[in-house]
Amino acid sequence: MGSESIPVRELLSVVTDSPHMRDFLIAYHLHDGQRRQRRFLDYGLFGSYECYGEVCSLSWLSSRMLQVIAMGQFKLLVFAWCHITRNYLGIVVGCPPAHSTQIMHHVVQLQPQSYRFVDRGLFGDFFTGYIRDLVNGRYDIQDDVISMLPNSGPHTGTSVSRGIRTTVSVMFCPDETPAFRVYRYQISFEVLDFAALGCASVQLKSRHWLMYYQGERQAQSSGHGVVGEFPILSEASPYYRYCSRMTDDEMDDLMLVAFEGYFTMVPGTLVDPAGPDFTLAVPYTVVPIPMEIL
Repeated sequence: MGSESIPVRELLSVVTDSPHMRDFLIAYHLHDGQRRQRRFLDYGLFGSYECYGEVCSLSWLSSRMLQVIAMGQFKLLVFAWCHITRNYLGIVVGCPPAHSTQIMHHVVQLQPQSYRFVDRGLFGDFFTGYIRDLVNGRYDIQDDVISMLPNSGPHTGTSVSRGIRTTVSVMFCPDETPAFRVYRYQISFEVLDFAALGCASVQLKSRHWLMYYQGERQAQSSGHGVVGEFPILSEASPYYRYCSRMTDDEMDDLMLVAFEGYFTMVPGTLVDPAGPDFTLAVPYTVVPIPMEIL
């Protein structure tokens, strides 16, 4: 895979006179990306997540940092990337004629090692849709950081029990090993009604997952806590969110299709329980299957 820098003065010759690419140029006329000062690296316009200490943040590149990446017969104009994971957002500016009607000038989120990608549509539709989703609260913003995983829409799910809302969101992760597909999933808990909860605090005790693979294969997984923590929800801290990962079945090379599960919660705390355990359900959630550049 090779790449080349594109000076601003030559950008027009790369993007051609397509009306779809004019939307891209207009966006850069309005605002020339995020500057590369260090303070912006963890505040990417196109979202961030943290998982097991690794931070992925997709920053909007300034025009002087735009690059075209060649991947066989495909060429991508990269306009956003993460400096840690090398996760890319790019526009297809060159492809074989057989693929031009399906993907030419589309925004793709790319895994460079395996050529797997998620099609995000034409730039104008992608960009305006993303801004609309931000305005409508589809992506959480906490401490000025935009979550890369949405809280509603496709590949998400929500349940409410005992006054606690549990939300799941999953995305394909284009920054991992090419041997199998990796998905990041985000779980959030929020106490909406302490009267319905019936106690001043609850603590997470354990988790249980049921994974569905192609060919009707199923697998289960259980464990104590989440990402090494046993979070407590209380009036002082009614919200908790974490991010973890799931993969294809590495042993039998089967594709992950969906998952569901539940969390066991303890009223009060694990040390001083105030009642019997109860569960919070994670609804059946379909994972986004990526496409591949052959």
